[in-house]
This record gives sequence, C-alpha cells and structure tokens, in this order.
Amino acid sequence: MKIGKLCCLPLAGMAVLMMLSGCGKQQSVESPDLLAAEARQEAVDLGSLSSLTSAEKKAYSTTSNLDKNLSPGMERQVRYHFVKYSRERRGTMENFLRNSIPYLNYTKSVFRSRGLPEDLAYLAYLESGYNPFAVSRSNAVGMWQFISSTGKAYGLQQDWWMDERRDPYRSTEAAASYLARLYDIFHDWHLAVASYNGGEGKIGRAKEATGASKLHEIIQRNDTLDYKLQLREETALYVPRFLAIAKVMRNAETLGIQPAAPDDDHPVLIPVSQVTVRPATDLVELSRRIGLNWKEFQAYNPHFLRSISPAGRSATAYVPRNKEALARQVLKGTVSGAGWRYYTVARGDTYAKVSSRTGVPSSVIKQLNPGQLKRGQRLRLPSNGKSLPAVIPSAPARSTAVASVSSGKATRGSDHASNALAELKGSRAASRSVPATYKVQSGDTLTSIARRYDMDVDDLYAANGGADNLSTLRVGQVLRLSAPAPSNRAVAQASSAKRAPARVASHTVQSGETAYAISRKYGISFAELCAVNGGADKLASLSPGQVLNIPAQKGVAVAQNTAPVRNAQPAPAPSRAPSSRVAEYSVQNGETLWSISRKFNMKPMELLALNGMDQSTRVKVGDTVKVIRNR
Repeated sequence: MKIGKLCCLPLAGMAVLMMLSGCGKQQSVESPDLLAAEARQEAVDLGSLSSLTSAEKKAYSTTSNLDKNLSPGMERQVRYHFVKYSRERRGTMENFLRNSIPYLNYTKSVFRSRGLPEDLAYLAYLESGYNPFAVSRSNAVGMWQFISSTGKAYGLQQDWWMDERRDPYRSTEAAASYLARLYDIFHDWHLAVASYNGGEGKIGRAKEATGASKLHEIIQRNDTLDYKLQLREETALYVPRFLAIAKVMRNAETLGIQPAAPDDDHPVLIPVSQVTVRPATDLVELSRRIGLNWKEFQAYNPHFLRSISPAGRSATAYVPRNKEALARQVLKGTVSGAGWRYYTVARGDTYAKVSSRTGVPSSVIKQLNPGQLKRGQRLRLPSNGKSLPAVIPSAPARSTAVASVSSGKATRGSDHASNALAELKGSRAASRSVPATYKVQSGDTLTSIARRYDMDVDDLYAANGGADNLSTLRVGQVLRLSAPAPSNRAVAQASSAKRAPARVASHTVQSGETAYAISRKYGISFAELCAVNGGADKLASLSPGQVLNIPAQKGVAVAQNTAPVRNAQPAPAPSRAPSSRVAEYSVQNGETLWSISRKFNMKPMELLALNGMDQSTRVKVGDTVKVIRNR
C-alpha cells in the first residue's frame, strides 16, 4: 500500500487531512538514524527515556506482541516518534482519535476474529487518520489507502457509481485479508507491515539481497544495496512510526489526549445498521425520508459516489441504528426525488453528445433510459454534487417501525455492520448481555465505557455513588454497570406504587418555556413528562396558555394523556438540584452545541431539548442558548 503525501478530499467529503506520512511539515518526521550528524545527538537526547515525563514513561512502557524485544536501533526510533506524536503532533492525534471513534473497536474485532494482532487496527491512523474520504497523490483511497488494483484483488468494487475502498467496513475486512497474506509470506509482522507500505516484492528482494531475516537488519544494511533495491526512507520509518502511534493511541487517556470536538466536516456518527437498496434508488430522497441531510448520509456512506445507487444491481447502505426500521419501511416503496436531474434530448443528440454535455457515461444513460433517443425525450440522470439542492430532512412520522426501534428490537444480522454495533456499543440488543461490573483497562474513559455498554455517563455516575467517585479512573478499578439490586422491601414498595391509582397535576405553559425546562422545574425527567402528555411529538412546540399534565408523585405510574385537568392545583415544584439554575450563554468563536453541552456537563440532547432545537440546528458566534449552570 503506497502512502499518499497529501490527502485531498472530494467536495462532498471532509476537510483536507494531512496524513502522518504526508508532505511538507507532515512529512518531516525524521528518524535519529537518518538525521545529519550535527542534529543526531539532539534527536537521541529527545528520544531517551530520561526525557519522558512520568505519564509518558507509563504509556511507553506498555507493550503488545508487535513491539516487544525490539532491536536497540528500532527502540530508539520508536521512542523518538512516540515523543513527536504525543507532544508536537498532539492536535493531530486528537483529530485522528475523533475520526476513529465510529470505527476503531470494529477494526479491532475484525483482526481478533481472524487471529491477527488487534494492534493492526492502529495502522489506519498512519495510513489516513481514519478518514474514509482520504485520497493520496498516488490515488490510494480510503481509510486503508488501497490503490485500485489491490482493492479489486481483495473484493472492493470500484466503478462510476461507487468505490468500496471508501467503505469503512468492507475496506477493513480487505485490509485484514491483505495483512494476513503478507504475514503468510514473511512469517514476521514487522516485515508484513513494512510490505503494506512498500510492497511485498520490494521487501522480499531487499530481504534476499541482504540475507537478513528481520526488518531492522535490512534497514542496517540498506546502504549496501543497489539503489533500485534500497528501501525508501518512508518504508524504513513506517514500522517505527506505526509502533509509536500504537503506543500513543493505546494510552491516549494516560497522556491526556482527548478526541477533538465534532464539527460540520466531522459529525458525530452513531453505530450503524446495514440495509440493502434496490438498483437506481434515490439516495437523496432516502436520506430525507429517514431524517438525515445529504451531508450526514454521505458521512455514513462514503462509498457512494452518486446521488443514486448503482443501476442494475443492489447495494449496501449504512444508516444510524435508530433509523434502521424506518429505512427498511421507506425502501419497501418508491424512493425518488431530488437525487435525479433531467435532460431534454435536442435535435441531433447522440448518446455520446449527451454524455459529453452531462458528464454521465453513455452506458449509464442507456441503462437508465433504454430504447432509442427521440427529440424532446426527457432523460433521467443522477444529479451531480453542484446541482443538488439543500435537502431538508423530513420529520419521520410516528409508526410501528419507529416504535420497534425505540423499544430496542432492531433487526439483528450476521453482517459486519451488526458486528460493529455489538463491538462498539456492547449493545443489549446485540448477542451479549451487560455484566454487573467492569474492570477499567488502559485507555478507557467514562465515555468509552458508557458507549460500549449502551449507557449514559449519568448511568455510570448513579451506579457508582455519584460523579465525585469517578473524577479519576485507575487501571484495574472496578465499576458497577448497574445500580445495586434493591432490597426486598424496596421491591415491595415499588410494586405497591405501581398498583396505586394514577394522579396528575397540571402546568400552564408560559411564554418562552420549553417542555424540557418544565420537566426540570418539577423535578421529573423529560421522558416522564412525555409519557403523560401523549409523547414527544405532542411537546415539540408549546404555546402560551397550553396546559400540560404533571405527575403529582414522582415514581407513580401515570395513565396516558386524557382531557387536561384544568382545575387541579400544580404540585410543589422541586428544583432540578439545589445548586443548579437555567441561565443564558453567549456562543463563543469555534463552539458547537456539542462542545457547549460538554462545557456545562449536560447531555447534548438535554441542551437541544432545553432550547427547543433538534440535531440539525447550528449556532454561530453571539447566539444565545439556555444552559444549566451550577451555582
């Protein structure tokens, strides 16, 4: 696999990403052994153990099967690059860590399932920074940077319609197959990884010419080789860089490296489910009907190159897990809309002329519009990126399909997307159950543990005696994943409460109030307020004077909303917490709703509900949002 110098992204993709092996400043990570003599001693000093902080020493001391028993020269290079990545390129590491959140655990699971070292998952950081849209100058594409011929050899389809080198899941499977084959050739992981960059032929010839059995021996004797046989500097440094970045990313929390905040080019991607789309399905309309804008749909489906799925064959699409049932329902009917454009045939037009004018291959035009061209005929063609409208997601209708997702009964399958979900979130809907406790591993954070077991961080706080008890995590620390089992007496009281007759009070909506703010005012959850007022859809927009039902006793079951109880007296209004209040906050430069929610220790959905916003809402500098402040 040839590493690209500068990652260039398509218009519909993400921002330009400089890869670790990239050009200019990104390319100038020099090994101590390759520096000029006058700079060599400074580099050796920088890469010495004495230069490391206590946290860096702790992180560096962790090893895997791939970085044990290194030669002294390889050890120096790994340590040097470890310091570079954990200090000078810390911001790059934070961006890469953010990019990998949807995929890292899945890639590890793929390698483990094939009996390969899971640390190979860190190779995608070095290849592309976990960017599915990455394209190198040598036209290597995707997260694993496959050139066209190698991608096709490992089953990644590439044509005018789609490029599966950009499919995060299929390309990971292909990368695992390719790395397994390289190991079968060399029976040594350092040689196999170097071959992923330089090619098995190059490494094999250098190995034979030097008589070496290990990569570090080839590098030591590289200068003795004929120029055509010598390893390029990029290949010679590839394995040390890989081992260094693996140490950094395995120990990101120890080193204080946190994922960069999401932004418009790097949205939050939740675990996915796989659906099959029929030939020539309008993907723009599909995204609209399931509540995604086109850019969001592309982030989940970087392998689609057009607004329409391939004509003549079915294809795989990925949708957020909580939209799977709705997507399957939509795909049962006709899906057609803004993804199409139209061309009226003029006198003298041929397929070749129409192709030249529209940029659509003649074969595709014929496939979508069979028969002879006729003057005045209206041809249906896929939209291009420039002509796509600003597609606004529709509000999905409440349906049995949506209900099935809400109840956690989404269809399970043996496909890789389902496996990714199970690995990434440890979902209760997947094939394993949630254990009672969890022992903290190196690199764990509260967020990653909660995500693994399909929990909120607040659930972890509640199960472990509050946030103060989890202010810091230690490797080996045992966390509860559920609250202690209630006593028999508590169970009896809860059972009695369920049998008690439902009681409600009421609240008259005031100007400017949101449903979320009202739930906070009465010390109840937003879900509880929805339950007694006909669901969240009924509370999407409130009007002054509107009367809402309020559970009169927290914990008592309340019947679904009936006629408003206008004469009932409002229940006493306990505050959310004695130390909290709703306040207004002015958005600062570079902030997003996600970063603001983190700043005030709120869940993103809480912030949206408090302000009557949805996930498509964007804020700009100077906008005012409501937040929960601690006094």
